Amino acid sequence: MDAGWLEIRPAVERLPGLTRRRRQVVGAAVLAAAAGAAALGVGRSALGVSLFVAAAFGVAYAWLLELEREAVLTRVVASGFVDATPEAVRFGWQLVSPARRRRLATGLAVAAAAGRPGLHEFAFVRSERAHAVRSRLERLAERFRDPAEQVSPRSAALCRLLLCEPPVSPLYNPALPPAQLERALDLIAAGFDERPV
Repeated sequence: MDAGWLEIRPAVERLPGLTRRRRQVVGAAVLAAAAGAAALGVGRSALGVSLFVAAAFGVAYAWLLELEREAVLTRVVASGFVDATPEAVRFGWQLVSPARRRRLATGLAVAAAAGRPGLHEFAFVRSERAHAVRSRLERLAERFRDPAEQVSPRSAALCRLLLCEPPVSPLYNPALPPAQLERALDLIAAGFDERPV
């Protein structure tokens, strides 16, 4: 999960388009909702309901665009190019906020639990891999949970990739070598030893 596998330039180039498209979709959803309210106000209930449904689909699409934007920003920050854009800088600081750190700590604890001996129903984490690094996962979870510990945005982004993107995560993807998990954990742990950028 080293930064070398990340294609950063295309990701950075996609950010303005994703942001613009999300704003356009939200604007269209607001207009559709207002038009729906107006249609209901003049007694055109079928048209009003249709416009409200269109607005709801617009909100759902805007949410999906936001998820995609966050995935792209996570890759940019994980690559070490935290200062690639002002948007990436803001997102990097969001990743190390107390709420996001707690979510990462919980994810690491769940991954560590998948490495305990026994049957694990509904577990997508490769239990044999989690078992091999269980103590490291638990220690990282403690460090993310501890507000006294400073962590770099890059470390938080790498942790988010490890936990949330199965195709590129050696915790989930059996096609990736187990040594890549060790390397990813080394990179995440190194973010606690450096000052946040």
